[in-house]
Amino acid sequence: MTFYSTPNYSEYLHEWLKRGRNWHIEYEGYLSNHITHNWIALDAAGANHKKMQWWEDTYTKKATNKATKATKTTGKITISAANKLEAPRNNPIDYTEITDTNWLNNLQSIRIAFPLYRDFFDKKIAELGLSACLNRYYPALSEGMAGAALHATIHLGWAVDVESADMAAEGLAYMATAFQPLATGSIHTKHQLWSPDAPSPIQALKQILNDDRIPQLTETADSLSKTQDYKKLNRGSFQQRLITFDNPGQPMSLFLNEVVTLRLPDMGHDLTTAIEELSVIAASALLGSNNEFFILHGLTSLHAVLCVLPHLDENAQRNALGYWFRALVATIIIQGSPGMKDTLALLEKWNANEGNEKASGYQLSDEQKAWWLQTLKSTTDSLDEHVPKAVYVLKRWAEWQSFSSASNDLYAKAARNMVAANASGEVQDNLRFSKRLSKASQDNRRRYD
Repeated sequence: MTFYSTPNYSEYLHEWLKRGRNWHIEYEGYLSNHITHNWIALDAAGANHKKMQWWEDTYTKKATNKATKATKTTGKITISAANKLEAPRNNPIDYTEITDTNWLNNLQSIRIAFPLYRDFFDKKIAELGLSACLNRYYPALSEGMAGAALHATIHLGWAVDVESADMAAEGLAYMATAFQPLATGSIHTKHQLWSPDAPSPIQALKQILNDDRIPQLTETADSLSKTQDYKKLNRGSFQQRLITFDNPGQPMSLFLNEVVTLRLPDMGHDLTTAIEELSVIAASALLGSNNEFFILHGLTSLHAVLCVLPHLDENAQRNALGYWFRALVATIIIQGSPGMKDTLALLEKWNANEGNEKASGYQLSDEQKAWWLQTLKSTTDSLDEHVPKAVYVLKRWAEWQSFSSASNDLYAKAARNMVAANASGEVQDNLRFSKRLSKASQDNRRRYD
């Protein structure tokens, strides 16, 4: 299988990523720390030290006083008020050491064991090397990749892409402590993650979204997440809704195990065609939903999973893609299927293309490469890191050279829509969220992560 190559990151990127450990992986209870993710996107855009430092100052609110003063004189908000990182945390209790004997027993430990898991994976990466460590531990962790709104998966995959051991150990630890399966445990009805005989991913998504049960599943997940048992989890409204899909006997988990099976070729066959279709689904959903926040996480997390796949055996690769697809479907449902009619129309159009437009191995021209770089550069002043992150992923997929021109056209349309509100090339405002967000999302508009 041919995976896309890594960009030429700068020699000083790893020094910035090491600084990520100056802050905890979460803040304000359950929001995810994105500081390192955007350093990667900025570096890929050719950002200099000044720009990288600007992002640190912006994201950590070191410039709060200066920003407040500017707001009074200009009337413009210059610093996002949502982000305030926290210092690394110490365990509030004497927690057991994480070892190879008990590491699986302590999954989903409500974040309490994060520093111990990070220390454990620091040692394992040093002992085994990053690739062997991923091969050993990622397959079990991938079952819970939906945890923390997919941010643990994102943190790890983006670290693997740039070969940052510091960030990768954090990502593995975060996947362990935020571990959230979706109706795949032994207490659930029998499930099948993937099969060569399942409908194509696009056809499967069409069947899922047209299922008459979807509106009721959305409502049930929302109402159940507001009961006292779920509110006590204090994971945020999105994650609490997602967790309902792992509740045995509830219609959400039964639906996943009845309907959601990802078609993938059997062992020994190349995955590139299936991966292209999944990337097209992620890009179409982002575009069709007009940049709905959690749909965007589906796109950036798929990139993360693809970065890890080369380090896994064939079965683990297929399981990881199956877990991702299941998480995307659950996300779409609990968000009220935002813009999915438009998404399905985009997928139908892509699926209908024949001949040269669907021929694989499309290579970008020099003019197209320059356009992608300029588009990514135009996002680097954004106060919301999701803007450059999404454009960066779309750019990476466009550069894969194993996909079709039809796919590349779709990636470009999604990128244009991401920056369309700022035609001047300056993206000073936060991500232009969809007006078609689910009611559950609107109720918690900036409590998303």
